[in-house]
Amino acid sequence: MSSDPLQAAWQSQPDPQFDADRLVQEFRRGERQFARMIFLRDVREVGVSLVMLPLWVAMGVGMGLPWSWYLVIPGLLWIAAFMTIDRMRQKKRRAGPGDSLVRGVEGAMADVEHQIWLLRNVFWWYQLPVGVPILVFFGQTFWQLSRGGVAAMIMAFFATSLVIGFVGAVNVWIYRINQEAVRSILDPRREELAAMLRSLSDEPPPSPSS
Repeated sequence: MSSDPLQAAWQSQPDPQFDADRLVQEFRRGERQFARMIFLRDVREVGVSLVMLPLWVAMGVGMGLPWSWYLVIPGLLWIAAFMTIDRMRQKKRRAGPGDSLVRGVEGAMADVEHQIWLLRNVFWWYQLPVGVPILVFFGQTFWQLSRGGVAAMIMAFFATSLVIGFVGAVNVWIYRINQEAVRSILDPRREELAAMLRSLSDEPPPSPSS
């Protein structure tokens, strides 16, 4: 995050006697940018989950798919509810405009730490609730197709394996881009905030005795 205004302001200070007002302004600006990025991500993920609900039902009804197709619906509801509730809880913990700079940096650190936890555990709360029902659906489909004889079983096996492989590759890609976001965005920001917090917490050195 070399373009982060907080980092630029921090590194541009020639000595400990920095411009506190400027640092506060840059910190607040960086926090607004970070909050906007997280907000847009949450809106996108919740919106996609909610839009997928009627589409999923329409596809199941229109194509006459088996009952296991609808097991994905609780997973989509879980993702939308989890992200919405998590966002509401985190919003209550953030520092307010009237809080001190130290309190603001501590709140920003906690927010970044939480985002790192979310992305590092994305498999459990995001991918698994949808991935398992999809596997159940393809398992049921394979079972139904395989009852048509040996040839049908072989064709069903290869078709199901191909689809499962594709779904698995998509999930691996989703997991990797989330971990890359942790390494390239969240970890550097956490280090910047930690360095700033340490400097703000340091007591000034005692004046030399005369």
